[in-house]
Amino acid sequence: MKPDNDAGNDNANGLPTNLAAQGPRTRGAIALVGGSVIDATGARSDMTILIRHGRIAALGPSNKLEPPPDARIVDLTGKYVLPGLWDMHVHVFQDESLPLFLANGVTGIRHMGAAPIHHHWRDRLVAGDLLGPRMVLASRIIDGPCPLRPNSIAVTTEDDAREAVRQSKTDCADFLKVYSLIPRAAYFALAEEAHRLGLPFGGHVPLGVTVTEASAAGQRSVEHLEGVLPATSTRVDEIHRDLAALEVRNFADMGNQQMLAQRAAETHDPALAEGVYAGFVERGTWHVPTLAVLQAAAYVGTAEFPLTDYLPVIEPDLREPWEMAGHARPTAEERAAAKRLFELQLQVVGDMHRAGVELMAGTDTFVAGGSLHDELELLVRAGLTEMQALRTATSQPARYLGLDDDFGAIAENKIADFLVLNADPLENIKNTRDIHAVLLSGGLLTAEDIREMRVTAEDHFKQVGQPN
Repeated sequence: MKPDNDAGNDNANGLPTNLAAQGPRTRGAIALVGGSVIDATGARSDMTILIRHGRIAALGPSNKLEPPPDARIVDLTGKYVLPGLWDMHVHVFQDESLPLFLANGVTGIRHMGAAPIHHHWRDRLVAGDLLGPRMVLASRIIDGPCPLRPNSIAVTTEDDAREAVRQSKTDCADFLKVYSLIPRAAYFALAEEAHRLGLPFGGHVPLGVTVTEASAAGQRSVEHLEGVLPATSTRVDEIHRDLAALEVRNFADMGNQQMLAQRAAETHDPALAEGVYAGFVERGTWHVPTLAVLQAAAYVGTAEFPLTDYLPVIEPDLREPWEMAGHARPTAEERAAAKRLFELQLQVVGDMHRAGVELMAGTDTFVAGGSLHDELELLVRAGLTEMQALRTATSQPARYLGLDDDFGAIAENKIADFLVLNADPLENIKNTRDIHAVLLSGGLLTAEDIREMRVTAEDHFKQVGQPN
């Protein structure tokens, strides 16, 4: 069942995406009564939240805030109300996946490589004829002369890079997604042109560029911890030289990058790392570790592979690479090295957080929405508290996007995107999976709505292809 979508006021926030306008236009008032409110500012028990026109009109203790006579009353006694979650690293290509995000409490996504279909979805969200999370859209992936992914922009020269930036701005991208094979000189030309046009850029760190150089060039976000381990190795110069010399024609060749990451992990120097992390803090470089995908890569071909149960309900185009990888049979030595690498990646995320590096939750998307709960659990495993992990999917994305006036917390005049839980996530982060309801612009999705959305989407993906 869709949230109410009657005509009403919905204030756009001025971004090209019209992010606030992407939610349903709700009419009338709804009062959420008796729940505990949890956001970046802390936890407050027995609260009432009054919503009008998709925004929070009033908020206060239930014994002091009386719902008006025209409000629909929703009793949330014993429940926990959080801001809607954001997945800040998503790839999704079938609109059947979109309700799954909402069913898992994910009310906003950052798509890391847009195609025309994603702009069409965004238009439909604004028009109110598509149910799904709010979307921030990257450019087409900008890569080197022989791109690794379809629909990418191939860049060889500095002029190519500048033209890719201009084209992306014309295409209404919210930011640029940079990839692994952009030539070094072209990358810095891209950075210069992006700054000139006021277009943020983030993504991978090209093989010929160090993560410190990318940070200094103004790359706003770094995904997958790319470049971090080489920069913190006692063999930093040698590893960077070998990375720059890699010949990559396809994804199989990218396995050599993984081998160099393992070599860097064996020579990780915490003292060097402190300086690298301090540079990220000074320059405002954010990181989206995508621990869920790093864990999957570490355990592929083993009994501990975390995606085995997910495969039937992953989009076919996203499922196939993991199915093929699942046929790998790593040696005992390879399994041990991959596990050591992942354990260090967890440690690095915790160390970066303690050093003050800004982190956001992102998944690379396996199960739409569901994988974000895996990511939150892994962030806690890395050393974040439950509250700190929740911030990476709520207040931190809002700050990163410059939208903390509208999103990321539960306060008056903010947009009413909420996740309602049956159990306290501050006691156990796994409780984010125990979902009672979701609200998008104040439109209520009940537990029954959520169950129907899950069943419909999962049945669809099971029918369009089973894992081999």
